[in-house]
Amino acid sequence: MRTFLNTLFLFTSALALANEANHHWPQWRGPTWNGVSPEGDPPITWSETENLAWKTPIPGSGWSTPIIWGDRVFIHTAIPLDEKLPVPDVIPSGTPNIRKHPAVASSWKAQRLAVICLDGTSGKTLWNKTVFEGMPHQGHHRKGGFASESPVTDGKHVYSYFGSFGLFCHDYEGRLVWKKDFQAQAMEDALGEGTSPVLHGDKLIIVVDHELQSFVVAIDKHTGNEIWKTHRDEVSNWTTPRIYRYDGQDRIVINGSSVCAYDLNTGRFLWKCGGQSLSAIPMPAVGHGLAFAASGWRKDTVHAIRLGQMGDLTDSKSIAWSLDRGAPYVPCPMLWGDELYLLEDSSFFSCVRANDGHRYYFKHRLPDNPNFSASPVGASNRIYLLSESGRTLVLKRGKEPTLLAINELKGRFHASPAIVGNSIYIRSETDLYQFTK
Repeated sequence: MRTFLNTLFLFTSALALANEANHHWPQWRGPTWNGVSPEGDPPITWSETENLAWKTPIPGSGWSTPIIWGDRVFIHTAIPLDEKLPVPDVIPSGTPNIRKHPAVASSWKAQRLAVICLDGTSGKTLWNKTVFEGMPHQGHHRKGGFASESPVTDGKHVYSYFGSFGLFCHDYEGRLVWKKDFQAQAMEDALGEGTSPVLHGDKLIIVVDHELQSFVVAIDKHTGNEIWKTHRDEVSNWTTPRIYRYDGQDRIVINGSSVCAYDLNTGRFLWKCGGQSLSAIPMPAVGHGLAFAASGWRKDTVHAIRLGQMGDLTDSKSIAWSLDRGAPYVPCPMLWGDELYLLEDSSFFSCVRANDGHRYYFKHRLPDNPNFSASPVGASNRIYLLSESGRTLVLKRGKEPTLLAINELKGRFHASPAIVGNSIYIRSETDLYQFTK
């Protein structure tokens, strides 16, 4: 009877999630945490004129994914100001690994950081709320920005995390409900920040991995108060936590030099698996009783880690399979059914069987050698790969890399798309597009 009830609960929960997923893209990686819209059916082709519902200029720049709930669309942006202010001296002297990376600008302007809400039907801006105005204490990578974190919403409030500049809760009319300050983060090589919050029940989960004391924290979504905080033995990462459920308990898995899991309700450490590269960015995927973690800085690593074990799982039988090639550095792995898709930054795309790593196709070179920062998204048995130059490759989902279309837009594109119903939302450095059948 217990097994039957658990199966019934999972089945009905999946149905409810699939129904809700057709109307919303509430957080980074969407309603199912893996970049897939279960009942979405966006267009296969588009251009500046074809299948364009609207195009709205966005002041400033930012690489947050557009978040959609019903007829509301939320994004973050950073608007440069003309003021030349001194850089705040907030990082303790002697902090290791704090130097300027060659890809970081030697100087930057003061910024106005803002949350923008748009009407999903017309693209009209409904409100634009400033959350910070001043001089950032460190710069960012040329592919990053001061507004790279994506918001998250529960349909009543939108929660916006801007790293060192704080966490903010607004209602749907743009009224500030609460805010919470965070310490100034000391990122390696001053490369900037970029992890997004995730929401589960009443808890917002945020990971802060930097060159000082790293931690993961749970915040009460109603008040902004801290529920628990757990220190992490990690340095700078740019990854977003992933919530999963195992054996009736909600848990968190976080990528890093060691992949680590924590109890969602208490923050208690559960397990870790070492062997990843430094500077982890991709959010893990979870399914088939496995956590899939990828990292691609200086060495390629993909681990499929069996859930249910405790303690240090490094080099143990808890690793179901692994790869030392084909790992993404920035884009997230996308789990779709029994297929795990891996998009490398430098134009290679792979599909492996999730439960054992069998290669359906591996390091397939995509046309014209595009570069990628955006993560793959999927719907209606199609995979959408948005390159940094604005070219979207549409592939048929499956065990062979079948190309269906290539769509061209102009500009720079680092934000991941979002899919809701018959629409796909694509953000460039200067504009937000909605393409609809």
